[in-house]
Amino acid sequence: MNENFKKVLKDHAKSFYFAGLLLDKNTLNDASILYAFCRQLDDAADEGTNNLAKLNYLIEDYKKNSSENIVNNTFKKLKDKYELDQIFIDDLMKGIKADLSFEQPRDFNDLIIYSYQVAGTVGGLMAKILGANDQNAWKFAIDLGIGMQLTNIARDIKEDAINKRIYIPKDMLGDITHQNILNDSNKEQVFKATESILKIADQYYESGLQGIFHIPNKNKFSIFVAAHLYRSIGNKVLKNKSEFLKSRSYLNIFEKIILLSKLYFQKSKLLSLTAVEHETNKLHKPYLKIK
Repeated sequence: MNENFKKVLKDHAKSFYFAGLLLDKNTLNDASILYAFCRQLDDAADEGTNNLAKLNYLIEDYKKNSSENIVNNTFKKLKDKYELDQIFIDDLMKGIKADLSFEQPRDFNDLIIYSYQVAGTVGGLMAKILGANDQNAWKFAIDLGIGMQLTNIARDIKEDAINKRIYIPKDMLGDITHQNILNDSNKEQVFKATESILKIADQYYESGLQGIFHIPNKNKFSIFVAAHLYRSIGNKVLKNKSEFLKSRSYLNIFEKIILLSKLYFQKSKLLSLTAVEHETNKLHKPYLKIK
């Protein structure tokens, strides 16, 4: 069964899987279970008809004492094993459900709240699986998830437009809609908005990277690599200005290996990290109702 969960991770989250191979076997297995649980909810919301009914069924099934779903049952055991925080699971479900009645974010506050719900929550859950049990570790883990989600949004503008969605806030785009966001006449404004989103993403990446201090040494390097892989996708979007609305930016296997080689020589920095105070007033309080 664990191999099935790892296959889901490998097939749908190649950068995460690549970095996850640097984790010990048990941690990778448990991270794969978390991903499979999140993926199952996301797929129910995205695929086919009666999406809300499918998603509600999975959520209600999860809440039952005797679940009928293998992924839900396995995730419940994982939740008990690590004493995962229910608030993150609830907020994840809330974010995925809200996406079914999609509304373009009005401003950056809306975007950050959405990014927290669908990705920051996963970071909060992942922190304990990685062994980061300090009472403040989850704050940094949330930030890494938010940074990655902002990168996704910058990378997937074309795909989202095809699906009649725009995650770039309205106050950044004005009258641009999903029908004309890909037009050459709007490219400059869309690129400026994308650039702004990725600059903010960098702040969340920086916080997430500082939080690696709280992760046990055996798992530090994997998360260091995962963060830089995703951050590099955003950098590639910015370097690809002429084509960023035409093709999806990603890192091929050779680019990943080259980046991994460069990061390996920075490995000693991870062991010299010191604890820092989380910039809650800057990164969380303006947007999130979590304590």
